[in-house]
Amino acid sequence: MTNSKTYKFLSVLLSGICFYFGSGLEGNLGWLIWIAPIPVLYISLYVRPGQAFWLAFIAYLIGRISWLPYLLSLMPAPLAIAFTIILPLIFALIIIGSRKIALISQHWTSSFAFPVFFTAFEYLLFIFSRDGTAASIAYTQSNYLPLIQIASKTGILGISFLLCYFPASIALAWYFRNNRRTAFIIIGVLFIIVADTFLYGWIRLNKPITGKTIQIGLASINEEAYKGVYQHDPAKEMQLTDLYMQEASKLADQGAQVILLPEKAIFVRDSTADSILQRFTALAASRHVQLIIGVTKQKTGFYFNNAWVISNQGKLLADYQKVNLFEGEVLEGCKPGNQIAIFKPDSVHEGVAICKDMDFQQFILGYAKQSPAILYVPAWDFVSDGWLHSRMAILRSVEGGFAQVRNARQGRLTISDRRGKVLFEANSESGKQTSLTGNLTIEPHPTTYARAGDWFGTVNMFAAAGLLIFMFTNRRRKLKNSTEA
Repeated sequence: MTNSKTYKFLSVLLSGICFYFGSGLEGNLGWLIWIAPIPVLYISLYVRPGQAFWLAFIAYLIGRISWLPYLLSLMPAPLAIAFTIILPLIFALIIIGSRKIALISQHWTSSFAFPVFFTAFEYLLFIFSRDGTAASIAYTQSNYLPLIQIASKTGILGISFLLCYFPASIALAWYFRNNRRTAFIIIGVLFIIVADTFLYGWIRLNKPITGKTIQIGLASINEEAYKGVYQHDPAKEMQLTDLYMQEASKLADQGAQVILLPEKAIFVRDSTADSILQRFTALAASRHVQLIIGVTKQKTGFYFNNAWVISNQGKLLADYQKVNLFEGEVLEGCKPGNQIAIFKPDSVHEGVAICKDMDFQQFILGYAKQSPAILYVPAWDFVSDGWLHSRMAILRSVEGGFAQVRNARQGRLTISDRRGKVLFEANSESGKQTSLTGNLTIEPHPTTYARAGDWFGTVNMFAAAGLLIFMFTNRRRKLKNSTEA
């Protein structure tokens, strides 16, 4: 039955549908990723390697198509199509390798092959991709708070590992069903690992957060106000400044102690930068509020993407320059910075990063190692990715053990704690004026990941290398035996 065309078709269709809906930009059906690989993993054990490759490729391709409209809105069509195809090709190769390990070893430990290979691949992708961690399957689970707490130990690679280990174990347990001892061990080990993960998450979520509580305010003005800003009109720059000063004053009236404005909220040039900065420092001092402001610094032929941090006494604490740019900014002539920004306005360290910086776990690890209590993130999203991009940033908080306040133009305004729990949220995807206020308790809380970094990725890299050596050594042995015969 497993070799019938109907069975193969249904396996690919079921996997593809689960990948398609489970990978959505809104995260509503992320649980489908837990079962998506099961059909193709199981069928791969009964068909030839070539067939297994194409079945896995087609199934994962169906899933990646869910991202294609979004990718086409961000990049040229050839690049979007290439990105859509490359990931399924690699997924298919991983399936082939995992299949080979299972068939060679006939051992319960082969259930680790698929998660090890996939996690090692994601780790390499994180290191070398210009988009950092953006393609990780871990973000599909952002809504499931008990699960994502494992990122405080392993980084998000621990989530990716579990998402692959569960379906691999189920598929292999069923494949070895006639060998009850092997199937029982596979399911038993799976239960222990998954149960321990969720138990740890439950315990971490139920520990109280102590520390100082601050009132946060966020505001994003109507996108219509930005029309004509790129014509370098000083009057337009002052108009944007006036609008945001009005919003900041309203938030201060509501009791906000810290006010975060979005990425590229205001535009300044050399001739206007000092006067605009002075207006905000005066506002901060007079209203006793801390301000974090996204600033575009226009130069001749290029620009900087910065964030000003102004204390509640009117002192400039940081002038952070965005380090990790997206391709559009590079093409527009934006110049990247090269340093993180940690400051200490009170008794604890705080930090500021900008939008795409949060896609890079190694970069944000530099912040986490200094144990900030909170990270402020001015951002600007692409409408349809508002939920996804905000949750990508929030998972950096779980990894690093810090609270986070993020304000995105055409995205989400979020106030979240160090466990990734979104306490307050507003939606600015429509481009309409949006504001948000809420209380947040902050405290430094260094995590295992903050101290040890990507140890889990390194472990999986060595494990993957060991599995490859095992595969090729066995192949040479078979070739040698066939030659001698």
